[in-house]
Amino acid sequence: MAERPKEIRKRIKSVSSTKKITKTMELVSTSKMKRAQDRVQAAGPYTAKLDEIISAIAGGGMGSELPLLQKRPDVKNVLMLLLTANRGLCGGFNANLIRLCKITHAEQLQLGRKIRLEVVGKKGNGTLRFQGYEIARSVVDVSDKPTFEDARRIIQPVVKLFLDKEVDEVLVIYPHWKSIGSQPPTVKKLLPIEPPAGKPAGGAQSDFIFSPSAKDILEDLLPRYVTQTMYTMLAMSTAGEQVARRTAMKSATDNATEMITNLTRTLNRARQAMITQEIAEIVGGAAALQK
Repeated sequence: MAERPKEIRKRIKSVSSTKKITKTMELVSTSKMKRAQDRVQAAGPYTAKLDEIISAIAGGGMGSELPLLQKRPDVKNVLMLLLTANRGLCGGFNANLIRLCKITHAEQLQLGRKIRLEVVGKKGNGTLRFQGYEIARSVVDVSDKPTFEDARRIIQPVVKLFLDKEVDEVLVIYPHWKSIGSQPPTVKKLLPIEPPAGKPAGGAQSDFIFSPSAKDILEDLLPRYVTQTMYTMLAMSTAGEQVARRTAMKSATDNATEMITNLTRTLNRARQAMITQEIAEIVGGAAALQK
């Protein structure tokens, strides 16, 4: 049975209201995305300089005895830290991160390792708990504007577990920001720290004279490096979330626009059919009276 014009008008009104909401959310996400992107870019030079210094010092084997640099010969306990969003309506952003986490979790179990799972974000925490995963710690109060304090309170307990040898390796699952069009879910080994690729041992860095000693410098820099890396990952996660939400809301707005167009055409056809039927009834009635 064809819909009546009154029903079609109600549907158009409903879709129009939804379109206003999705359009507003798209504009808000665009604004937040720009600020989040700026935070990622601002963190870049500091992180690059830390990479350069650590590479120059640790690349030649100096300070290799420091705990944060030492690789465990037999990895038995792994800490997995998953970064997700607190809210949905951002397409497959959270689902893709959770899927990678579950795949990595299964791979680590196959290697015979014991896993400690920690989650940042309400979406990851709720989904994994519902699916039966045991979560040792969850952090669900990180805002859209992550700070160094947020990074510090997330990573310090993790570093303590590593230094106390309760875990042998730390893996972080997060959306790695490559560009505004690419933030693939990524697994990064955060601990033990692998010095960034630099000059080969025995190169120019062997001529450096350190004051204080290379070990003292690394002891101060490595905790900063871990916290900075965590902050950068949080910034990337926030930026990726806003990009995904903007894309999802733009798609929803476009779909609403197309639906309104189709409903308007349907309404016009229904009105024309009613008018035609009324004219036919009038003509038929007039013909009957003439007889």
